[in-house]
Amino acid sequence: MAAGDTDVANQPSKRKPRRRRRRSARRLHPAWLLAGAVAAGMLLGAGIVGLFWWRQPPREIVLTVPGVPDPLHTPPSQYAWTDQPAPLFPIPPYAKHLRGVSIVLDPGHIGQRDRGGTWKRGPTGLREAEVNLRVALFLREFLAAAGVDVVLTREVDRSLGLSDDDDLAARVKIANERRADLFLSIHHNGHDKPEPNFTSIFYHESPEHSRASVCAALHLLGGLADALRLEQHLDAGVLGDRLLYKNGLAVLRQARVPAVLTEASFHSNPQEEARLRDPVYNRREAYGLFLGLARWAQAGLPRVRLASGQDRAVKAGREVLLQLDDGLRGRGGWGTDSFDVLRESIEVRLNGERLDYAYDGVSERLRVTIPRSARPGPRDLYVGFQNAYGQHVLHPLVPIEIQRP
Repeated sequence: MAAGDTDVANQPSKRKPRRRRRRSARRLHPAWLLAGAVAAGMLLGAGIVGLFWWRQPPREIVLTVPGVPDPLHTPPSQYAWTDQPAPLFPIPPYAKHLRGVSIVLDPGHIGQRDRGGTWKRGPTGLREAEVNLRVALFLREFLAAAGVDVVLTREVDRSLGLSDDDDLAARVKIANERRADLFLSIHHNGHDKPEPNFTSIFYHESPEHSRASVCAALHLLGGLADALRLEQHLDAGVLGDRLLYKNGLAVLRQARVPAVLTEASFHSNPQEEARLRDPVYNRREAYGLFLGLARWAQAGLPRVRLASGQDRAVKAGREVLLQLDDGLRGRGGWGTDSFDVLRESIEVRLNGERLDYAYDGVSERLRVTIPRSARPGPRDLYVGFQNAYGQHVLHPLVPIEIQRP
């Protein structure tokens, strides 16, 4: 073969050898199969748990502070009832039921500044009349914000120049002339010993004298308990005023409207006297009274009046048509159309004598026949009843003029 000639056949090929695509088949060990199944199950379980967690509302994260009880793990017995909450005083939505209600506030003991001495004063000289007025002024702010027709028997801390009897009569007269829905006399108690310090609320004579007064007193007692956080509590904090005086308290005895007198705490207790000097504490008391009144109105304030078209003058032997209002049905809304007065609680009296009646629950009207033997002249027809929440009629006396048959 001449020089330069190449033997193509004898030269190595430039192409790379093909890799064998077919691999030898391997069998998976059973342990690998089991591990894969377990891993798949764990992933599926984690997904389900994650989905469930995602659908739940987020939990509140509570950070504990040294020295402060953990609200999630501390038993209720470890908390101190007397610890006061933050001084925030919002108007609750249910206070709307107070709108249009007539309330007369009576800060007790007018003119105490003029008397001197130690009369109605705490251990260091704090005057009860001063505290009563501050609480009443704060309470007026709350009530006015809720749309209440509110009036104070006094707005200054000085004597009106009247005798004690005339002074008390003048204050009650304001409520009677306005035919107020409630006369609330604000006081603080005193004792010869320094230890007592609890809340008591008084109505006149007995519960039968004015059942509406007892209803208001119960709600006020609860409001004051929530606000003041006193350590001492009476087993029965709503009481008749004859426990104090044989004839009761003058301002309650002379009232012709629902009337109560609150003794929120004892200014004779040294620790309580110090708290009563604080305007914030006075505002707490006013807020407690306000919440009590709002809950009282929320439960409905039953009323009765002569029905439309019924003349006040009625002949003996004839019927009188009366319109009842349970204080709940007229609000409208879900379920209120099912409310009615408690029929077994209806009571009608004239001069102390029970009268028969016929009640129509649809129209809430009451028909009462005046006895032919009834003496002519102006009379008060007593009409009492309760609503579904146990509230009694505010003004159960309906004035009528009985004429001869």
